[in-house]
Amino acid sequence: MSSKALDGEDVDHAVQYFTSNEPEFQERFVQGLAASGALAEWHDSKVGVLTTAKEGGGTFKAFGDGVKRYVGVGGYRAIADVLSTNADVVCRPQWVGSMRRRGDDAKWELASSDNERAKQLGTYDFVVIAHNGKCAHRLASTAKDDGAGKLISSLTCAFGIRPSQEIEQQRKLLLSSVWSVMIVLEGAHDFGFEGAHVVGGDTLSWVSNITAKRGDGNISKVTKLVLQSTAEYARDNKVPQEAVPKEKAREVMETLVTAFERSIACEPNTYLRKVANYKCQLWGAANPLNVANVPCVLDLKSRTAAVGDWCTSDAPCVQTAVMSAYALADALNDFYNSPHLSAKTVELDAARVRWSLPRGASSSQGGFPGTSVPAMREALPMPVRTGGRGGGHGRGGRGGRGRGGRNAKQPKAPATRALLAM
Repeated sequence: MSSKALDGEDVDHAVQYFTSNEPEFQERFVQGLAASGALAEWHDSKVGVLTTAKEGGGTFKAFGDGVKRYVGVGGYRAIADVLSTNADVVCRPQWVGSMRRRGDDAKWELASSDNERAKQLGTYDFVVIAHNGKCAHRLASTAKDDGAGKLISSLTCAFGIRPSQEIEQQRKLLLSSVWSVMIVLEGAHDFGFEGAHVVGGDTLSWVSNITAKRGDGNISKVTKLVLQSTAEYARDNKVPQEAVPKEKAREVMETLVTAFERSIACEPNTYLRKVANYKCQLWGAANPLNVANVPCVLDLKSRTAAVGDWCTSDAPCVQTAVMSAYALADALNDFYNSPHLSAKTVELDAARVRWSLPRGASSSQGGFPGTSVPAMREALPMPVRTGGRGGGHGRGGRGGRGRGGRNAKQPKAPATRALLAM
């Protein structure tokens, strides 16, 4: 859930919307954010599936299923602001790059990096990594000599979509990538929909008319779009996401705009020639392709844990991410405040990751519980690379630091201090 500024307005470049079929998620997360004005509903008549025909053109069908789809008001930044204000514990921006034991007292010393000149960030009783990808694994690996083996092994990862049979054989987290292009078009444009999962093409998997989505379509002199690629296209066109070459960014933009033109049966260059500005973002670890089958990773002996949408057994999505965090929060509340651990906490502490394909369909943008979305098509094997550098560190693309990677949370209760690298 991340937004980037484009011509003075936040544009959603990662998750486009989310759904829910879990009452606890609705009660503990959605209702409060909606009441605060940070969340709004996206009507099911405005978003659906755009099927591209091989000969060009396509058909849009709105979901029309009565399912509530939620979006951030003016982008997803408002959600982070509301959560951080209510919690009163967030310190940002703050990159966490090192975690080391302090003597024999089971406490953790955190720092901005793993070198002598690092900024020291304090001593904490418990460390939770709410992140995945290479950066999360690097952070956990700085504690390799301090008993954090369960955390480290759970965050070991690989990248790139591949056939389901290969995914099932993985014994580590596998993450796919998505190219996300934010575009400013000259003039006001109405495509007959505000958002669509695109099927039938090789390169394009999603389109959002952000201007119409936010109700500005009739008054705006420009139209802002988000186009997202298929996982295969991103895999086969991967570059270092923290330093995307300009020529590659333009190539990706032109490829996805051309695919969009084809999908709605308009003349070539109809919209390509109207591109006034754009930003390309390689969402390096957009979608977990397998899941851990645990509510969260908990290791009470080392005082470490990890949460995320790659936990549990359901398709990765906003709901599974939040429910993973709640599972850990409840366990830590039990650990620090109950005279005896509950059977649930003991079981969670003893649980080990078991990688498998997720339950339920997952699109290039992840899962959408309670509704039906086009699943990613069966992938071809990864192409053989002859050289060059891979890219994609982390999940949200802030200089390779991942989705929300600069945030740090520090609860103010003096008896138990904790910091979350998110």
